[in-house]
Amino acid sequence: MDWSLVVGYALAYGLVMSVLFTAGVFAGAALSRDFLLNDYPEAVQERYGRPKSERGRRVALWFGVIFWGGCCLPLMAGAILHLRSALGSDLGFAAAAVAGAVMFATLSLFDLVVLDWIVLVGLRPGLLVLPGTEGMPEYRDLGFHAVEALKGSPLVVVVGLAVGGVVALAEALA
Repeated sequence: MDWSLVVGYALAYGLVMSVLFTAGVFAGAALSRDFLLNDYPEAVQERYGRPKSERGRRVALWFGVIFWGGCCLPLMAGAILHLRSALGSDLGFAAAAVAGAVMFATLSLFDLVVLDWIVLVGLRPGLLVLPGTEGMPEYRDLGFHAVEALKGSPLVVVVGLAVGGVVALAEALA
């Protein structure tokens, strides 16, 4: 198994997913600034002082459906098929699991470093700042975003195992 090829493809597809995720976040915020309300620090949510709007809930739902179902799953499938073609053989569970985990880890790290730390904490575009919370120091809390990313890190393993399992099952049935 050419593991550098597996990781290389996974990183490339993970970066594509990351860029699409970032575009989706900005599009979602343009439609409803509060669609990611629960992802803000608690003090920001408290000062905002209202629950997620009905529009925000709809945008969050459609963001999830479009990104995860329309972008993420097809990109992962495309990565697996492209990788399988490049290797000239079946992937098997381990290679598919590593590819799935690396793709999701790339998305998670991109979200933390680029979207959270650089864009939200550093640049803080008005589109991502909730009305009435402008200038709050909690927006600059790098630790908050790191802790939230760590809470989601077990999903890297879950996604890897799921991708590996689906690929192994599909190869066994083929």
